[in-house]
Amino acid sequence: MPASGSLKLDFYESGRGDTIVVTFPSGGIGIVDAHPSPTGCRPEILQIVRGKIIHFVCLTHPHADHGRDLIPVLESHDRVEEFWHTNSDILPFIYRLREVPSWSSEVREFALQMSGGFANFLIDLYGAIVERSILIHVIRAGQEPRIYDGVEVFAISPEEAIQQQFLKYWLEKAEDPTVERPDPNLLSAILILRWGASVVVLGADAVRPNWRTAVRRYQHLKIPKALVLKVPPHGALNSLDVRRHSSEKGYLDICFHSEAQRCCSILFAGDVSHPNERVYERLLGRTEVHCLSNGLIGRVKAIDLGIELEGARPVGDVIPCQPVVSVALDVSGNLRIVTGTNCSNCPRHPAASG
Repeated sequence: MPASGSLKLDFYESGRGDTIVVTFPSGGIGIVDAHPSPTGCRPEILQIVRGKIIHFVCLTHPHADHGRDLIPVLESHDRVEEFWHTNSDILPFIYRLREVPSWSSEVREFALQMSGGFANFLIDLYGAIVERSILIHVIRAGQEPRIYDGVEVFAISPEEAIQQQFLKYWLEKAEDPTVERPDPNLLSAILILRWGASVVVLGADAVRPNWRTAVRRYQHLKIPKALVLKVPPHGALNSLDVRRHSSEKGYLDICFHSEAQRCCSILFAGDVSHPNERVYERLLGRTEVHCLSNGLIGRVKAIDLGIELEGARPVGDVIPCQPVVSVALDVSGNLRIVTGTNCSNCPRHPAASG
């Protein structure tokens, strides 16, 4: 039987990344990505999770701005049931080899070469998991959902074919170090939370190839349209087709939209170029947008993100709109905004006010 109470989601301002905490009806939680807030608006992560049973800690894809603050949770919280990720199982092996300096072999040298372009935070992440024997769950589309208090949590991305692209990359790189890695955003886990008539879509940083198959899978499963959407990736143009006459299905096609009520969309901006203005305009027309930090309104000096990834670059910081947006849903499909202001009521958004 479903638990009474509500399904609550807290979306915390993290400046350049995401922090999402899901609280299930009986009080257990799930963490979907976590990055510390440079403004100090968000409480410390260990304060947020103190005293809670953590059903899962999920790194939606291997980018540090989505996972750096998962490390202290995995290292020190004593009630973590599972760690979810989308990487090939070869990656924990490679990162583990980097930590064993006494193992002098061609295999270790190969591992050092292979992992050179990745964020160092992943070494600490996997190290904590190995040391504490936390159960690992590799996410892919089509798996049976995990169920907590009657709330189904399952994935509609990434497809196995996408994950095979990355495995193929690792195998080819063994012979040719110049082989280019696919876009890590393709590994983004699109998570669906379904509790009766209430549906939440957490879009991570999924890009258009993810959504082409994810929307079809969503519709095939006959899932009700979503009442809450975490906008991918920071409102970028590469995740939504905004061409006027395009027939391509995207994430807005699975969002609830009526004259009386529209889907609540949550927007984390990544830098001064996010969200894309055309995407933002489309979001305003189809959803009730709640910004946590919006690149359209705050442009200050460039800073170094400190993310050691291929293609990473210094970007401009953004001004936080609000420290947290919290929503609560019940099993009947009723949505309540607990904390937060939408863009149509925010005078700081010129695109909203016209």
